[in-house]
Amino acid sequence: MKAANHAQPLPVYLQIAELLVRQIKAGYWHRGERLPTEAALAQTLSVAVGTLRKSLALLESQGVLERIQGSGTYVKSVQGSQQIYELFRLELTDGPGLPTAKILEVRQLKAEPGMPQLGSDALGEEGAPCWRVRRLRYLSQVPVALEEIWFTAQGCPQLSASELGDSMYLFYQQRLNVWIARVEDQISAAPAPDWADSVLLLSPGAWAGYIERVSWTAGNEVAEFSKTWFDPRVCRYSSRMSQ
Repeated sequence: MKAANHAQPLPVYLQIAELLVRQIKAGYWHRGERLPTEAALAQTLSVAVGTLRKSLALLESQGVLERIQGSGTYVKSVQGSQQIYELFRLELTDGPGLPTAKILEVRQLKAEPGMPQLGSDALGEEGAPCWRVRRLRYLSQVPVALEEIWFTAQGCPQLSASELGDSMYLFYQQRLNVWIARVEDQISAAPAPDWADSVLLLSPGAWAGYIERVSWTAGNEVAEFSKTWFDPRVCRYSSRMSQ
């Protein structure tokens, strides 16, 4: 089944909350630092003050921010907070950006040779039915990467592009009751796939940054295998660690 539709977006207040956390983790603001006023921040983010307040309230409940009456909103901590885009590592060269996606294709196929086993028991074996999703990924409306995502069709025999949202991990949680506990990324360079389109981003065969990711559940089952080709002229892979 083919598609070329933007994935279901997150609610605006969630988009803003996710963007703020990505900005904090990128070092825009540090622990203990006060954020701009609500009016200034809402104007910068092009959202209504009421929407921004809902985002700030969510991050306060998660322990990311602290709001002090009469003083302002301060960064508290992002350590241990699990955000929707916690494991999304691409950023624009001039800042984190908000991830969105356009679905290019949704198709059920047999697992390809060389792929890790997906799901549990025999359904994860080579040749078992899997879903393959191809997407164009954006950061703050700038096209940055092509993605090819594989996951088992076990428990999900029917699927349409309209059911997928900007976050695949959120889809796994809500639709498949599958939670990603850890990932392993292998980063290199590789030619863009033959389904690439220069109008979208990259020409087939053009060299690009390349990420292969394996994602596991807490039960140590492989939930997802993905390939990402990104344009290093507009984005970069970033991973931050602290003790």
